Amino acid sequence: MKVPANGKLVPHKLYDDKFMEMAMMPLPDNWIVNNGKAAMSGPGNVNVYMLPLKTFMFSGDPMMQQVYARSGQAMRPFHSIEQVIQQDLVPIAKKEGAKLVKQYDAPSIAASDKSFSDMLYKVGPMRQLFLAKVTEWADKNGDPYMMVTHLTATDMGNMVNWSYYSHALDAPKERYEASKEVVLNALANTRYNPEYVQAYNQGEMARERASWAAHNQRMQANKAAFEAQQRAFHEKNDAINQAIASNYADSNAASDRNHHRFMNYIKDEETVRNPKDGKRHQVESGANQYWMNGNGQYVPSKDPNYNPNRDPNLNHQEWTETEVEE
Repeated sequence: MKVPANGKLVPHKLYDDKFMEMAMMPLPDNWIVNNGKAAMSGPGNVNVYMLPLKTFMFSGDPMMQQVYARSGQAMRPFHSIEQVIQQDLVPIAKKEGAKLVKQYDAPSIAASDKSFSDMLYKVGPMRQLFLAKVTEWADKNGDPYMMVTHLTATDMGNMVNWSYYSHALDAPKERYEASKEVVLNALANTRYNPEYVQAYNQGEMARERASWAAHNQRMQANKAAFEAQQRAFHEKNDAINQAIASNYADSNAASDRNHHRFMNYIKDEETVRNPKDGKRHQVESGANQYWMNGNGQYVPSKDPNYNPNRDPNLNHQEWTETEVEE
């Protein structure tokens, strides 16, 4: 039975793993997407497979190198997409008896990859490189197949993250050229659903806000704990210092008081304090109360009921009872 030719190009919807419409891809109307293991399939046993993403990182920072070494992962610097093909794809092909026939850039596919990345929310500006390379091969039977390798490199200052994945076309020799053109056109003209991208971006922003909120909460908790620790430390130190100072002051004050009392005993004096102005005065000992006027003159008394303010000989001025210091 004759295999039908490729039909007219129509948009085919692409869905993510949650069955949300992610993008539209122009393919013949007799092609299908997500056909089992194949990402795309056409009539006559034509299949396009998507090979897994491989991710690498490189940093010249010794600390980052140590972290990766401890995790058991090897760093890999990025030099060129041609080197990736020679180091990763060619050895596998040789083991299978295949050989590389030709390779060429696919700038329109790289531009499509970049346009999708440009739509996505990013935490901050970053330098990115998008490359796409088409490699055509001949297997051990001489039958052709094609691979389209998509590579992205992101320079993050102290390190470079880079990754690549590939689409692989497997088609009978008689359908290879026509199928190749279909695949290259589809990859270069994929259009992504703005609503899907918006939902993704909102989710990323929400995760970032939650991450920052959690980070700030942790920082606030750490800050509060640190400040509480510092307060406790300072309060403890202050308490110790105050206790030392108080003990020293009390000791000095006690020493001063003892010395003062001793000197009063020698001089037969008492020390009194006027409560109105807080000033201290020396008076002759022997009385129980001492009344003082504003000029520092005093009236001694042993009578607890005596008040010079009621004494007609002295009441022409104000007298204040002083406090005798112990």
